[in-house]
Amino acid sequence: MANDKTEGIKEELKGMINKGIGSITGNEDRKLKGEAQITEGENRKDLGDQRENAEKGKTDPGNPSNL
Repeated sequence: MANDKTEGIKEELKGMINKGIGSITGNEDRKLKGEAQITEGENRKDLGDQRENAEKGKTDPGNPSNL
């Protein structure tokens, strides 16, 4: 589960870099790719949190208040 969180953070960082470079250079495709990577990374981190909560036996693993 820590793997999902780690991979999510890495994907978010790649997205931030691509979005920044796309903004600076005016490359809309790279900027959009970065935004998609950021979203994918956030989703991957959430998946890791939900799996971790499920393993802990939380009744609603998708609820962030269970952290």
